[in-house]
Amino acid sequence: MKKQLLILTMVLCVLGVQATNGDGEAVNPKPTNYKEVISTIDYPQVCKEKGIEGKVIVTLKINKEGKVINHRFEEYPCSDLRDAVKDILPNLNFEPAKNAAGQSVVGLIAVPVNFKLTI
Repeated sequence: MKKQLLILTMVLCVLGVQATNGDGEAVNPKPTNYKEVISTIDYPQVCKEKGIEGKVIVTLKINKEGKVINHRFEEYPCSDLRDAVKDILPNLNFEPAKNAAGQSVVGLIAVPVNFKLTI
């Protein structure tokens, strides 16, 4: 019997954020616990059985306290993988974006999660 191994990766990319530092450069939300949270994702059994892999990309709106307040899925290979990512979103924490005065502001961040089965 072939053994299936799950590989999940989470890479963070920044979208436009309406925040700047003193030099006018963007100061974006920064994840504080994504490695711990990503490791809790369960690869859906139906996807394993069907060999479904792919990337789920979700854009997150982060409030001034560093919590996810809204999300939008940009891309996903199937609804089961999308739902697996959706389940962990409330557990993600971020350092909020900052404006030029150092005040926390609302920001956006795109989070791709790669689902890959290997033998």
